[in-house]
Parts: sequence; structure tokens; C-alpha cells
Amino acid sequence: MKNLLSLIAVFVLVGAGQQLSAQKTLNKGTITMEITEVKADDPQMEMGLAALRGSQTQLFFNEKEYVTNMDMMGGMISVKTRIQQGENKMDMLMDAMGNKIWVESALDKAQSPAEKEMLDQSKIVYDKNDTKKILGYNCYKMTLTNPEMAGVTITGYVTQDIKTPANLIQGMQSIQFEGYLMEYTFGNPQFSMTTVAVKISEDVDAKAFEMDTKGYKKMTMEEFQKSMGSMGGMGF
Repeated sequence: MKNLLSLIAVFVLVGAGQQLSAQKTLNKGTITMEITEVKADDPQMEMGLAALRGSQTQLFFNEKEYVTNMDMMGGMISVKTRIQQGENKMDMLMDAMGNKIWVESALDKAQSPAEKEMLDQSKIVYDKNDTKKILGYNCYKMTLTNPEMAGVTITGYVTQDIKTPANLIQGMQSIQFEGYLMEYTFGNPQFSMTTVAVKISEDVDAKAFEMDTKGYKKMTMEEFQKSMGSMGGMGF
């Protein structure tokens, strides 16, 4: 159980509606992201990661804030995060098989200085000649590397027609890209995981931004990180 929660902590720290017409600029809406593919050289690791395949994260956003709802393992694990950048505030509700935790933090305090320094070293390269369409949106390729993460490469496709600062790459949410990541693959020599936008709607339910904290144990970010086995920051 501890190992499972530790793995989830790494990946945490990332709707119904009509399909939109191509290239419609979106300032508010709902996007459903899904882990569509996982690969690993080690059979045991692949078996563990396979439990995450099909897991979905819904993003609700408007001009002021955004909320992510992550559902894993058929609802056994759920995480809701609300980011209010203008108020420098982050709230996270995590329910891991009945173990309910509420983390409240100042947005700029969600990372330790060491973690922030590490992320500041990230290098992002864009290739606007490498393009693809995802759900009708024109996207171009980005590649992210970091000298502190040897062997790790994150590749993806961004669109500039969806206007939200949300970045769902767990542990790297503070990094700002040129556009919204409609697809991204986290990979190293041992494993890779691909997440893709599977549904977009221009509708967004106002209730999605409500945080019902009843029954949740409140923690600071530091306390939460320690409870997850000191797996490191979640970088929002």
C-alpha cells in the first residue's frame, strides 16, 4: 500500500460536452485527459503501471483559475486540485481508498527551493515543423529535458488556441509552455507513459470549482510530502 501511494504521489504531482470546431480559441471549458499507453522493460513494473492505463484527469478552467480532477484505479484513488493564481493559493483533496487528505498551500510555497532550482534548469525546445491535430486543434511538438533527471525526456504537443496556464505534467506544473499540452509522454530507459486529450467541451460547471473538505484531514504540503514517504514536491 505504501509503495502504491508513493507511486501515485509522483504522478499526482498531474467531461461530457460537444466536440468543438477546429481552431476555436478556448478561454474556458472542460478537457478530459487520459493515460492511453504505458510501457516498461521490467514486467513487474509494467504490471504495476498498467493499473494506471485508462485513468482520466478532467481539467476545468476559466480566466481566473483551474481545477483538475484525477480518477485512478476505477475510482479507488481520486485527487482534486484547485489553483487560484491571482490569490496565490492551491488546495488539494486526495482520497486514497478512504484515506482523505486536504493540502492547503500558498502556490509559491508548494515547492522547496531545491525543487524550484531543479525545475528552473529544465530546457524546452519547440519544433513547429512537427505538427499534428488533436481533437481538431493544430498542435506542434515540444521536448523537455533536465540535467537533474538523467535519461528522462518529456515530449508532447501544444496548442496555442486553448488559453489556460494549466500544466498537467505531475511534478512540473509550475513550468509554463507556449500553449496547452494536448498530449505528452514521460519516458526514461525503463518506462514510458502517454497522456492524451480525449474530449473537449466549451462548457464548464461552476460547481467544479467548489472544494468540499468535510471529512478530510488537513495537512501542510510539508506534512503531506512526509506522509507520502518523502517522495518530493508536487510543483503546482
